[in-house]
Amino acid sequence: MFQGHSVCSLDAKSRLILPSKFRKYIKPEADNKLILTRGMDECLLVYPLDEWDKVKTGLTRYNQFNSDQRFFIRQFLNYVNECELDSQNRILIPPQLIQFAKLKKEIIVLGLLDKMEIWDPAIKENYDNSMTGTYEQIAEKVSEIINS
Repeated sequence: MFQGHSVCSLDAKSRLILPSKFRKYIKPEADNKLILTRGMDECLLVYPLDEWDKVKTGLTRYNQFNSDQRFFIRQFLNYVNECELDSQNRILIPPQLIQFAKLKKEIIVLGLLDKMEIWDPAIKENYDNSMTGTYEQIAEKVSEIINS
């Protein structure tokens, strides 16, 4: 399970060395392949291939006659890129995803159990500061979901 965070750098060719604290949780079933796509709140989502297969199964249940669902699936899948960890444990982040997440040299990789997020540090800080409740207040609200 992916957890914690790392501050990393993109090289001149838009490659990221995936930190070992995250690499060790990529299962052999993923075959060193990762799926990058658009996330929420201006970040990128990174799924190991085996976890992405679970996401795809859920996406097949969308209702093509519902305009919101059609829009979401088009936007979500439009940005999907498969990449493979190279021999130096790097992944290449495509230009359209760099542009979408406004990534510069320094980035944050955040573990979220079955996936990771990639953030520009300033955008992540703005997101964190935009929350109207405190961590404790929000924890109280979401505890009903976690404890059920």
